[in-house]
Amino acid sequence: MSGDPIALKSDVLFALRATLRAEGFREVITPVARRADLGAGRRAPVDLDGGRYLRAMIGPALRVNLEHHPRVFEIGPCFRPEKADSLHGCEFTMLDLYAAGQDFAFLMDLATRLVVPHIAYTPVQISVVDHIRDVFGVDLRRETIGDLPARMAARLGLATETPFKETLGHFIERELETRSANSAVFLTDYPLGGDEPCARLTPGTTAQLNRFELIVDGIEVVHGYEDEPDGAAFAQRAKEVDLYDQEQRLAWEAIDAGRVPAASVGLGIGIERLCMAASGVKDISQFQQSSQF
Repeated sequence: MSGDPIALKSDVLFALRATLRAEGFREVITPVARRADLGAGRRAPVDLDGGRYLRAMIGPALRVNLEHHPRVFEIGPCFRPEKADSLHGCEFTMLDLYAAGQDFAFLMDLATRLVVPHIAYTPVQISVVDHIRDVFGVDLRRETIGDLPARMAARLGLATETPFKETLGHFIERELETRSANSAVFLTDYPLGGDEPCARLTPGTTAQLNRFELIVDGIEVVHGYEDEPDGAAFAQRAKEVDLYDQEQRLAWEAIDAGRVPAASVGLGIGIERLCMAASGVKDISQFQQSSQF
């Protein structure tokens, strides 16, 4: 790969846009400074007329544009209020997209075509639900979560009262993301109760979601999901993990009014992280140009 970070990032952006344009996607720009205060620590405030907050994700503001076109994407800045480190920037670039009327298989194929040309590995696929079944004897395709949170916390040495969202994150990081060393792994079939409540419950299952992440040599580069078309189910799950907010409500108002289709798929790619995966440089700052400003 090129040792020139500007050239690499430019080539990656050009290729992503070319693939999406060929697939009939239209590029959209949504507000970076948002009206919604999502609560303490979620967004950084900015001093603009009426008060605004810097977005931490693109999300629902892009999805509502399915009202105007069935395939939309955006590439733009997002902001984390947390302290930066080698994998996380206070300001970073995301590609988000939504496609109406498409399914999970379409999204997995699209993610592969967008990312694989830039990395040195052919991804393998690992089912999170299968791994949970193998470790705990709980098949979430036909069983409920039950006492799995407590058993998983005990395996990890965490307090029993640790929220399942956190426990599951630690479990996947320790037992599955590590398998991506010197390779690329699609993690699929996530269980209910994690940090992506908007993912659809896999039809015919009890507690499995149509969601995936692509991990390249220890770096999460892509996340994708089929949107949950049942608004009540989505709201309940999101509230249980404290992720139902004003922006999600606005999107569902448009869906309930019939302006935006409920059946869609969504994908996010961290641009600097994709550059890291493409180059083998595990320092996000190398792909954040003009950082002295």
